[in-house]
This record gives sequence, structure tokens and C-alpha cells, in this order.
Amino acid sequence: MDINKLKTFLSVAKYGSFKVAAEHLFLSPRAVSKQMNQIEAELGIKLFDRKNNRTSLTAEGKEFTITANDIVNTYNNALTKIKTSLPLENSGTLKFGFSSSHQATILQSILGDFLIGHPRIHYEIEEESGRRLISLIKEGALDFIVTPYYQLTNLQQLEKSLTKIDLFTGELVIGISKCNPLSFQKEISFRDLEDLKGLYYSPFGSNYLKKAFLDKFPNYLSERQLYSVSTMEQRNMLVATNQGFGLYPSNVIDETELENPMISFHQISDDCNKFYSSSLWYSKHNKNPLLKKLVNYLVK
Repeated sequence: MDINKLKTFLSVAKYGSFKVAAEHLFLSPRAVSKQMNQIEAELGIKLFDRKNNRTSLTAEGKEFTITANDIVNTYNNALTKIKTSLPLENSGTLKFGFSSSHQATILQSILGDFLIGHPRIHYEIEEESGRRLISLIKEGALDFIVTPYYQLTNLQQLEKSLTKIDLFTGELVIGISKCNPLSFQKEISFRDLEDLKGLYYSPFGSNYLKKAFLDKFPNYLSERQLYSVSTMEQRNMLVATNQGFGLYPSNVIDETELENPMISFHQISDDCNKFYSSSLWYSKHNKNPLLKKLVNYLVK
């Protein structure tokens, strides 16, 4: 049985949703559903009950999770043993930076197999603001960085000097408290939020994200409306208690909903630049052979 299908099955079992599992695995819901259909056909048993957009394990499905976990763990242990026995010439150093815990999560999800396949690589890691990371990559102090990309015109020069690989592409959505009457709307306009603070996470005392939002939504947000907070948890609690609204990447909605049940998420109804991506940046002049391996892994 395909090991990747087993991993997908365990993800669906964990999250109780094809959609959530698909987003965590960076697959389409259709691809996840197809894999589960193939496993059920191969086993000749029904693993899931699918009712009213809800997915739950059957009794046979619950029992199969034990077997699937054993198979996946055995595979991972064997793979790690093989990889750690590789000769020392595979060792080396990669220096990289990221700007938030969201980017770290995406980085781990995308590079999981690469990390397992190259266990002897030493990593030097920096967590910095987006602007500081850009300076470090341009100076050659880092091999690559992972940071949000908002498709702003003032970054055109950066795009010429560095190469960008999008790890995740989506859009920004509005997060608002379920205490707010606007939460009953499917979409929300920035015009409806003029009397509510726009809260953004900035742990480094930087105004980079504030300027990014002002450049991205020049006709909808004003400088006086935007306020920084020092942690994501603080931002989320303020939004949950209707003290402001937040702008969230669409790829973190399911995870944030689980952790913050009083926040609802809505598409932006205004005709504006909603683009968002988590992107890896590197210089094409970088000669680190491990960076070349990483790039080949990402673009294969």
C-alpha cells in the first residue's frame, strides 16, 4: 500500500475533515478524497462515514488507524536509519530565516521529506522581521528566507535581484469576532470596518507589515486605523473579544478556528489586491551546493 496514502489517511483521521487534511498536506480536497477511495477499495472496507460535510471514522476505520500508524512509523524509522548512515560528505550548512510561526509551520510542511532525506545538514536559523530578512539575504548572510509576499509594486526591484518560490499561494481574509453583527455576512467590506481597529502582529517593533498593508489597501486602510501587537495570541484574543479585526492568510484559517472559536473569517468584498503567498527567496548567485539541492527539491 502506498505510504503517502497512509499518511493522508492518518491526517484525515486526525483532523476529521478531508478539507482540513488537504490544506495541511497542500493537496486538493479532491485528491485526498480520491486517495481515500483507493484505500477503501484496496482494503474492501468502509473507513469513513460521510454525512452533511462531516467525516468520521467507522469502527473499521478506527481499528485501521492503529495498523496505519505502525506502518508509517516503521517506514519513517527505517528511512531515518538509512539516511543517518550516509557518508559524512553529505554534511554541510544551510543558513535561513523566517518571519513568524506561520512561516515556520509552512516551511516544515513543505520541507519535511527534504529534512528527513538530508539529516546531516546543519542549519543556522534566524527569526527576524520581513525587512531585516530581506537585508540579510541581499547581504549574503543567509542562504534563503521564508516570508509573506503581498504582491506589492515596491518589491519589484527585490524580485529582480532574488529568485522567489511560492510555497503556498492564497489570499488575505478578514477575521472578526462572532460578537460583531458583521460576522453574519459572507463577505465584509473595509468600509464596514472604519470604526474598528486593524490589528497586526509585529514582534520586532517594526512597521514593515503596517506599511505593507497601507501599500496593499491604500484606499481602504489608514495609518490611524492600524495598531501593532507583540504576539499572535494577543492579536487573536483582541479580535475574538471584538476589540478589532485582523487580516489572516487563507491557509491558516482552519488551524486558527480550532484555537480561537470566537473568530469568524470572511472574504474581502472590495475590489482590491488580496493576494498572499508564503514564499522562499534566494539569490541565484549563491554557490552553496545544499541550496541547489533544496531548490531542485522544491521545483521538481
